[in-house]
Amino acid sequence: MRRRWRRRRIEGPPPALVTLVLGVLLAAAVIGLLQARLRPVVASLARAQTQNTMAAVLERTVADDLAQRGVSYGDLVTIQRDGEGAITALTCDMASLNLLRAELVSQVLDTLDDAGQSTVRVPLGSLFDSELLWARGPSIRAKVLAAGTVSAEFESEFSSAGVNQTMHRIWLDLSVPMTVLLPGGGVEAEVNTRLCVAETVIVGQVPETYLQLDGPPASG
Repeated sequence: MRRRWRRRRIEGPPPALVTLVLGVLLAAAVIGLLQARLRPVVASLARAQTQNTMAAVLERTVADDLAQRGVSYGDLVTIQRDGEGAITALTCDMASLNLLRAELVSQVLDTLDDAGQSTVRVPLGSLFDSELLWARGPSIRAKVLAAGTVSAEFESEFSSAGVNQTMHRIWLDLSVPMTVLLPGGGVEAEVNTRLCVAETVIVGQVPETYLQLDGPPASG
């Protein structure tokens, strides 16, 4: 008796499955391409949003602390005059300035700790070069956290305030490194802000040797 051999037909995967796989691969490729092109834009916008938001937080924290302390120009600088009223020297109380700087940095650190991970939002409309879409639409949320030490340094600035008058301001420069957590990795952002700690108008000729606020920046 002869055996009849039948060829078995080898069937491939169903067309629907092939279409599904191709669709998934195409979608993944499109998403990857969009991420590669849009991520730099999103990172730039998130960095700018972080700098603006956190700078406002730092300014409010320092301003509130200074208001509570009632710090005045006379607490930090002494103007010395001769018998005729001419200015002979401007003396800075470096001990008071260094203490104030350390306390302000400590207050900023407490504020950052209380805030934990802050959140910034980047509206999707801002990704397009259109005034109608700017700051509109759903937002991409990004977590922001402090990534290093807070540094602070005082600077002295003199400017003309009129005839025989000089405006003297003492500025506090704050710098805080931050990390913005975005899909695909973190983005570094440094928040810098400058606040006037004290100021006064000095009547009379200011000596050539101006006040110098030297000393290492406080950090935490």
